[in-house]
Amino acid sequence: MRIGILGSGEVGQRLGDGFIEIGHTVKIGTRDPTQAKVISWVNKHGNKASSGTFPEVSSFGELLVIATAWDGTFDAIRMCDPKDLVDKIVIDVTNPLDFSEGTPPRLAVGHKDSGGEIIQRLLPETKVVKAFNIIGNIHM
Repeated sequence: MRIGILGSGEVGQRLGDGFIEIGHTVKIGTRDPTQAKVISWVNKHGNKASSGTFPEVSSFGELLVIATAWDGTFDAIRMCDPKDLVDKIVIDVTNPLDFSEGTPPRLAVGHKDSGGEIIQRLLPETKVVKAFNIIGNIHM
């Protein structure tokens, strides 16, 4: 399966590692696919891995993963072509955390809404599944 991951941080890379280990092909998305960390990740996996912009990744993936920091999630989604998201399964691994006042972070979303619900409203023609956000990436 072709899996597109929006987000090139530790979580996105670790999930990409796992998907590749079980035989999938992964394209990891970022604002700048030429970053050293992204090139290093792609080189580690050979022809099973590639990188691209968020629109390239959303077009590539049969299944998509959103693994962005919460404050970058909305922009990453908006950069994608909406037609590339229709009827796809989107695994949302984000945590709605606000670091604007330092650490520890506070919740960016309160008790009457959730990050997953917000993502689903942003992507009404997808099937959003919330997963992997309660464990550290070293255990993924």
